[in-house]
Amino acid sequence: MKVFAISALALLTSMVSAAPAPAPAAAGAAPYQIGITFIGAAEGRFTQYFFTNGQGSSIYDRLSVSKIANPGGATCYFYGIDGSFTVVPSGATVDVGPPQTQTYGYCYA
Repeated sequence: MKVFAISALALLTSMVSAAPAPAPAAAGAAPYQIGITFIGAAEGRFTQYFFTNGQGSSIYDRLSVSKIANPGGATCYFYGIDGSFTVVPSGATVDVGPPQTQTYGYCYA
């Protein structure tokens, strides 16, 4: 019985040590983000950062948005509180019609 237990332990140890180690993350590395500017009436505006890997983010600013400006680096997609869906290509400023509060967005590089 001792020999069996030692053999089983040796087998399990070799299986664990044979597994490849995960690649180390680069120090300080984070997914790339871009700052999207939401523009409302009377030049009211705010900027929010979005990851460019498709990870969505909620938008909490209640400004009624009439334009969305994308500095470049990804194409972004936004949903408005009243049902709008706005695609903002890289490097473009796009009208939101009709103007409305934006609630959710995501970007892909």
